[in-house]
Amino acid sequence: MMTRFRNRPGRIKLFLFVVIGVTIGVLAAIFIGYRMLRSDPQKLISTIQHKASLSIGKVHQVSTRDGIKEWSLDATSAHVVDETRKLMLEDITVVYFLKDGQEVQLKAEKGYLKTDSSDIEVERNVVVTFQDYRLESDILQYNHGRRLLASKKPVKLFGTSSTLTADAMFFDLDRNTITFQGNIEVIFREDIIM
Repeated sequence: MMTRFRNRPGRIKLFLFVVIGVTIGVLAAIFIGYRMLRSDPQKLISTIQHKASLSIGKVHQVSTRDGIKEWSLDATSAHVVDETRKLMLEDITVVYFLKDGQEVQLKAEKGYLKTDSSDIEVERNVVVTFQDYRLESDILQYNHGRRLLASKKPVKLFGTSSTLTADAMFFDLDRNTITFQGNIEVIFREDIIM
């Protein structure tokens, strides 16, 4: 009886060491997996798509405020993820409608529509066209409440006779004004006619 009692603390210690070892192993696997997914966005997107509560092909959405159409969005596919309240979009085209009847068109390969605020964030080959201008950036955000397109990453603006580069850009759609910030450089082109 005494021998059995002495082995019990040893078994408890062994059991606790096994539980601690397994817990550390699981945490290490989760950390390594998260780091791998974070470094490869394509894997992350495919993982989220499998966890998506709903996947949709060919999406069209129109946003109106006080009966006035503010923007329309088209995408080839969308994946709804309930936990993040985001709609993940692919091959996106958004048309913003200005008060004077003009339109601003935005295109990108990937993006997110926040379903609770109607804010939009796009990335990868982002192109904005307005009148005779074409703006390119890696990432662009749209703040729906302020009707503001913004890029805090470098942008290039191509016009008919000039090219402008800047570190950041803010396009107020209500006021129809664009502000550029940081390291602004403008190159003017002359068309030579012979």
